[in-house]
Amino acid sequence: MTAKNHLDGLKFKAQFDLWGGSLPRSELAWVNMLRQEAMAKFLQFGLPGPKMEAWKYTNLGQLNSGNFDLLTSSDRAGNETAPFESLDGSKIVFTDGFYNKATSTIESQKGVKFLSLNDYMKDYPEAAQKLFNKKDDGSSLQNLNTAIMTGGYVLFVDENTKLAGPIQIIHNTTTSSENKSITTKCFIDLQDNSFAQMVETFIGSDEHNYWRHHVTEAIVGKNAVLEIYQIQQESKKAIHTADTHVDVDQRANFKHYSLNLGGKISRTEIKPTLTGLQSNVDLRGAFLGRNGNSHDVFTHMKHMFPEGTSDQIYRGVLDKGGKSSFQGKVYVAKDAQLTNADQSNKNLILDRNAEANSKPELLIYADDVKCSHGATVGELDAEALYYLKSRGLDQNAAKALLVEAFVAEVFEDIKLEPVRLKYLELALNWLSEETKE
Repeated sequence: MTAKNHLDGLKFKAQFDLWGGSLPRSELAWVNMLRQEAMAKFLQFGLPGPKMEAWKYTNLGQLNSGNFDLLTSSDRAGNETAPFESLDGSKIVFTDGFYNKATSTIESQKGVKFLSLNDYMKDYPEAAQKLFNKKDDGSSLQNLNTAIMTGGYVLFVDENTKLAGPIQIIHNTTTSSENKSITTKCFIDLQDNSFAQMVETFIGSDEHNYWRHHVTEAIVGKNAVLEIYQIQQESKKAIHTADTHVDVDQRANFKHYSLNLGGKISRTEIKPTLTGLQSNVDLRGAFLGRNGNSHDVFTHMKHMFPEGTSDQIYRGVLDKGGKSSFQGKVYVAKDAQLTNADQSNKNLILDRNAEANSKPELLIYADDVKCSHGATVGELDAEALYYLKSRGLDQNAAKALLVEAFVAEVFEDIKLEPVRLKYLELALNWLSEETKE
């Protein structure tokens, strides 16, 4: 029997019983057992329901009531154009959740190992089993992801190694994705004193109805730096859930930037654990929604050691019919003295028929810390609009300038110029769509 605050998820169990044996690498005994055990754990609770506090703004009922079958193969035909042609380095393409070797380019570098998850499970079975045994946060969605995953990637960077260039990862969909679940799981392991940048884009056709669930589990070693840049441009009918779990060791740095534009329902979860002295985490993101878009950002920052720092900056822009929520939880353990944790969520409402929710939360058990949070919801400054119009700008140009400045604050520190410019370009393109409707 499932908990009352969960949805039973039995439709996924029925699909798994019917098609689970056709999922990638299920012919390997240990993978098949891993999938079976994960599905059993998922069924103990089912899908998170709106009665759960952490999921009160994200309704996954459509997953249970809709006909989301398992996607066990892909036609391999999709739009593999790289959003960042000017970036050097590897380009990895996933089509409908499957690694597309034909259109991917992996740059060889000493001290760096990059493999598709399915190849890694076949070629390094013992090491792969250890990856899956490292962490289980008890999340039913995490278990469902493991049960029905179609693939993903594994990245290992040796100590004292810096990636020659960013790794660009493109997730796209084809007609095969209609009414299907697309499930990927990825592992990143940076050893001490290493450096890596990941640029990840999720792209979908406006005509496709699918659920994409993407999970990343990362380890950042001592003095290492991991930067992840994500852009979500899913179909307007799609459900997008992306979970990132990361352990950040002593004096290491983890940075995560996100821009959410698409999807009918979008939820971004980021759960960093600061596991060493003087570790640092920066989370920054923007979400823009209208016409039925629902964006939910959930963060859970765990300070476990002294002198750690974390900074969270999120901005929301909501037009007519758009809805958003930001839920940011910061936990400071008893021994995590001299922690410095800041959190900021500001929302801009462009139409009275839009909704923005903000729920910051601080759980502090240390007595020598600096922790703060702030949340605002407001409209465009009428005086600023008037001033810009008095200088010759029309209404749309004045609004675009103010929105650009509002969003730019999130991304102004990005050192990768093509990525920073792309974030701003997409935000302005989103705003310009209003005048076309």
